[in-house]
Amino acid sequence: MKALCIPLLLLSCVAGAETLQLSDQRILRTDLKEARLISEIHGYAIVAGRSCVDCDENTAIYIHKIARPGNGVNGEAGDPGSADRYTYPGRYLDYESKELVEKTRMFYGRCYEDQPALLWLSEYRDRGGWIKSEYLVLLGEDGLEHRYNEDRQPSIFYIENSLCVELPGITAETEP
Repeated sequence: MKALCIPLLLLSCVAGAETLQLSDQRILRTDLKEARLISEIHGYAIVAGRSCVDCDENTAIYIHKIARPGNGVNGEAGDPGSADRYTYPGRYLDYESKELVEKTRMFYGRCYEDQPALLWLSEYRDRGGWIKSEYLVLLGEDGLEHRYNEDRQPSIFYIENSLCVELPGITAETEP
């Protein structure tokens, strides 16, 4: 079993950076602004950042495959455009009404049956009240496996694992 790497010294990267230094001192190109490394898990870099500065875009989570010889990632420094955008954890207020409309928690590490994963537990406001959902991303040898559950959160039982870490949330407004 590989250890969960949480490089604490790398959490505070230079604002506006498009590259991040990984735990093995290699550089990861991200094409993100205000990028910071959250963690390295099972050959993937979990990164927070935005695609623009001075815009209405919120900070988001991105998953980058770390380039290794033979793993299919373009270029030794990685493929900066290969990461999807995921919700940063926190409480989101509607940008017009300032009403709370979403509450999201995010966990990373061994967060699903002792497998490397990222887990989002969300509640969002609908006309009838709050709806719970779960979004799970398993970090596998063959790539990412995505699972979504609406109206239930079965993976909540795995967050008590000491190798499953919660990323503290923020308070932000929804994007227009």
